[in-house]
Amino acid sequence: MNALQSSSKNAGRLLYKALHSTLVPINDAEYRELLAHYRADPDFAGEVQNIATGMELAVLDVSERGLVVVPASRESKFAVKMADIRSGLDAKQKAALLLAHVAVAATFFPTTDGLDDDNFVPPPSSVANFRDTLHALAKHLQASAAPLPDVPIELAPGWDYIASLAVVVPAAQRASLNSVVGFIKLALKHMREGGLVRLDRETDDEETETYTPTQRLRVQLRELALRRLFDIAQTAAQAQES
Repeated sequence: MNALQSSSKNAGRLLYKALHSTLVPINDAEYRELLAHYRADPDFAGEVQNIATGMELAVLDVSERGLVVVPASRESKFAVKMADIRSGLDAKQKAALLLAHVAVAATFFPTTDGLDDDNFVPPPSSVANFRDTLHALAKHLQASAAPLPDVPIELAPGWDYIASLAVVVPAAQRASLNSVVGFIKLALKHMREGGLVRLDRETDDEETETYTPTQRLRVQLRELALRRLFDIAQTAAQAQES
């Protein structure tokens, strides 16, 4: 990049690319060039970070796989609140959906080692695996005798609801929010739209569909996950593997 390209305009351009959650540098030459310049020029990196701060965003990570930015606070325009989660869901369904997101993430990363090692590539995982982790997580939380630190009590209706559902249901009912698979499928849809997972293999039997996580998911889990809740979810994921 030349001096003209080291500008506020291109700093904003890089943030614009980063906010496109499904955009990956391998398919975008301009994105790759901006990333390389960010990593090579501290002044340009500082400009990007300053603009991000002004937008209530925080830069979590940068690599050849992309720039990862997140809301800087709960008040940020970019922050997702419970009220923003799919209209038409009641409180227990919204809480159950949040737990489904956690269960998917923990299935990909059942140990912290995988989060800390950028060279670790989680194998694809299936909808059925996510389903089993979510149900085990809900059962564990339901059995806890006292409130757990770092586990929002607002999620309690969600784990009670998931724990009450049948794990295996007929194919015709799998998309329903009266099934564990239904919540997993909805969580995966949100995560795909947010650039956190990719569909690896689509099949006629949706429970055997497989997905892979993105670097964006790894970084967000490493930096932002509710530690205690994610630890419990990891334990549930490990139990499904044994």
